[in-house]
Amino acid sequence: MNQIVSLLSRWLIKHNAIAPSDRELYEYALYSFLLSLTPLIIFLVISGVIGMFWEGMLIVFPFMVLRKFAGGFHAKHAFVCLIVSTGLLALCLYVVAHISNKWFFDGLLVVAVINIIIHSPIDSENRRLSETEKEQYSWMTRFLVIVIMMFYVMLIIVRLRYYASCVAISLCLSALLQLPCVLRLKWQKD
Repeated sequence: MNQIVSLLSRWLIKHNAIAPSDRELYEYALYSFLLSLTPLIIFLVISGVIGMFWEGMLIVFPFMVLRKFAGGFHAKHAFVCLIVSTGLLALCLYVVAHISNKWFFDGLLVVAVINIIIHSPIDSENRRLSETEKEQYSWMTRFLVIVIMMFYVMLIIVRLRYYASCVAISLCLSALLQLPCVLRLKWQKD
């Protein structure tokens, strides 16, 4: 990925889109962007290939938006992040496709929503949040959870429980990725 970032930054400099002195800053921004985008693209391609594109969309987009503000576990290395993110999202697709009792998700969803609301936002070691940001992210997380839950309920009302389960599992995945951080903080306090 570093080679792609370097190639893109050289191209931007060559076309006078950025100053050579800003190369390092833009390379970091490009790297972060590609790191976020790569698992998404891989997951959506996998979803499309197996005929579950819309399910993939309903899992990944609520998850990505909520995770931005709720926080949670982050891998230390980009390659590990790529593999784990793609694997967890693919596992979510598998669960949605193979759980016949969609009511199972309702129970998980209640636990996940409570966990997310209580523990959000979770600071990342890579970027610490100020007190103001913590408060803003907390309110944004609550707002997003309410919006996502309303969407979930709407899907159930219009008898699309299968698709509602995709939304539910995206919330469960967000809560699951907070769990290691919550447990670590609890063990540090004890």
